[in-house]
Amino acid sequence: MQRIAAGDRAALEALYRSYHRRLDRFLGRVTRRADMIEEVINDTFWIVWQKADQFRGDSRVSTWIVGIAYRCALKTLRQHGGDPLESTGQAEGGHSLVDPHAAHELQDWVSKGLGRLPAEQRMALELAYGGGHSLEEIASIMECQVSTVKARMFHARVKLRNLLPVLAGQGGVRAEENEDEASN
Repeated sequence: MQRIAAGDRAALEALYRSYHRRLDRFLGRVTRRADMIEEVINDTFWIVWQKADQFRGDSRVSTWIVGIAYRCALKTLRQHGGDPLESTGQAEGGHSLVDPHAAHELQDWVSKGLGRLPAEQRMALELAYGGGHSLEEIASIMECQVSTVKARMFHARVKLRNLLPVLAGQGGVRAEENEDEASN
């Protein structure tokens, strides 16, 4: 970070190469729009370039960078009408299920559920389960209290518990009513 703060473009390029894939995976869980993902990654590293001298080491570099990406993603989602998930036909790898069709269906089902959550709740889940961050790290990234992170995750899980059966076609009217109650 010191080298970047001193204007070393090669250091920024090395940091970009080492974090691009990680940010791409994180942001790919927030939106499927490749243009938005690249915009957020570019905005993130522009801010890193501009503010590297402000990094104080209070957190890990990765937490600081993901925090910047988180805030850039929220801003971009707001600018694009908050439409978080737009299917491009891409499937995330890493699942070793026997039936590839079932894996795609499961991914689509969960993505639709996550897409209906408010951005802050969705990102808290993604940072925890997708990114492997601790509650303290998520609080630092999201610039809020740990108790706020816990509340966002709790409410997101309640909403998903009520919403996913509806999306799977198993919920009926009662589950839809629960979804409406959970979103209020």
